Amino acid sequence: MRKKFRDLVAATMSPEAQAHADKITRKTLVEMELFELREALQMRQEDLAEKLKVTQATISRLERRPNVLLETISNYVKALGGELELHAVLPHRTVRLTHFLAAKEVGPSRGKRQGSRRRIAAR
Repeated sequence: MRKKFRDLVAATMSPEAQAHADKITRKTLVEMELFELREALQMRQEDLAEKLKVTQATISRLERRPNVLLETISNYVKALGGELELHAVLPHRTVRLTHFLAAKEVGPSRGKRQGSRRRIAAR
């Protein structure tokens, strides 16, 4: 007869050991590099690149880069099926920052027609 994992843990680990293991697991899940997140979701670089309409090499560079634009990370996470949230952790509270990740509204430009260029006459 098969045993459930939680029953096995309860039978073999003390409550203190269970709490310690839970703490380590939560920390590991909370702190991930981009490539670790992609791998945890079992997505290949090629598949993610296709969703983002870029090359596999672009995804590889993105995952190794130390500084990345928030919009780029947001697009990456959306392609994985998630949503990026940005929080400022202050001494006495944590605040969710919304300005940086707000969707940009794209509308018709005022005063210009798309594709038209102003010609300057030679004097």
